[in-house]
Amino acid sequence: MIRKIASLVFLIFAVTSTINVTAQEDWKILVGADYDMYFDNRELIDCRFGESQTIFSSRLTPKIGVAWDEKNSLVAGVDLWSDFGNNNVTFAKVRPQIYYQFKSRQVSAYAGIFPREKMLGEYSEVIMSDSMRFFDNRVQGVMAQYHVERGFVEISADWCGKYSEESREKFRIMSAGKYFFDNYHKRFYGGYNFMMFHFAGSKLISNCVNDQVTINPYVGARFNAYFDFDVKLNYVQIFQRDRDNDEKYRKPKGGMLQMRMSKWGVYLDELLYVGENLQPYYRSFRSDRFPYGYGGELYAGESFFGTTEHIYSNTKIGYNRWFFKNTVNLNCYFALLYDGTGLGNKQVVQVSVRLLKDIPLNKKR
Repeated sequence: MIRKIASLVFLIFAVTSTINVTAQEDWKILVGADYDMYFDNRELIDCRFGESQTIFSSRLTPKIGVAWDEKNSLVAGVDLWSDFGNNNVTFAKVRPQIYYQFKSRQVSAYAGIFPREKMLGEYSEVIMSDSMRFFDNRVQGVMAQYHVERGFVEISADWCGKYSEESREKFRIMSAGKYFFDNYHKRFYGGYNFMMFHFAGSKLISNCVNDQVTINPYVGARFNAYFDFDVKLNYVQIFQRDRDNDEKYRKPKGGMLQMRMSKWGVYLDELLYVGENLQPYYRSFRSDRFPYGYGGELYAGESFFGTTEHIYSNTKIGYNRWFFKNTVNLNCYFALLYDGTGLGNKQVVQVSVRLLKDIPLNKKR
């Protein structure tokens, strides 16, 4: 483990040593660490589309890097995963983060393996569930962003599966944008989320190629009436086809209402989806090779959007706030879930720590 980290540090300094001497006037060393703990207890006995379970895990990411010319940085880190209760394994997983970042007033760009939280898009749980964001916390590819006072647009390409005997070839293209119609108060806005997921075969699994496109435009309004309110109306359209088993695309769609009321960190959050089954291949679709469907291997979104009862409700009551100069975040909530057949609930606690220190290497005399 120590050798791997030392090799990453050496790689950073080897690359930066080739930079033009004029860039050395404002070199900085970046030293930091990220920590995330995720507890998710689900009681879904009466629900048809969820699974009762408890998820309890943490991730520590020490990192080091260099920055120069105010806009450039090169960072290397290691995700060290620990599953609570697993006393036989020190780290359940060890995965690298290595990326270049360019950041100016209006443009940002990333290349390499970088944390998913660098994204600006408000991707809903139709595209990626809360638990998946925790366990799939990296983007392996590139991302570009353009951001101004009234909004932003971004696009990323994530090569998340290598063609091999153990893994299927997979890549995900995501894009999002948001624009405030009134510049001063920023009360009314519109935007979109987009994802194209290509789910191909492996050396042991031929054909069974799936194409999945998710389009999610929305409009919303923010206002204050003692509490802070945010109301958003979404349209969701899916285009999906299993090339080996379907001749035509399946096109499920639906509408989604999101409402949030908050004050002093306490919030009430409601998500109401009404529409068709957005995950037709999750379990209802079966083939000889996949008798139980494709499941979570194909769908990163919340499994409740696979409801066949045309309704899904998720009501959260929680507390979310940053402490100690925005270095420690606590988000905890109780959620009441309804999938058209029964009620369920889950309790979630998330703790995040973000530490980063820049150390100038050349001080002006």
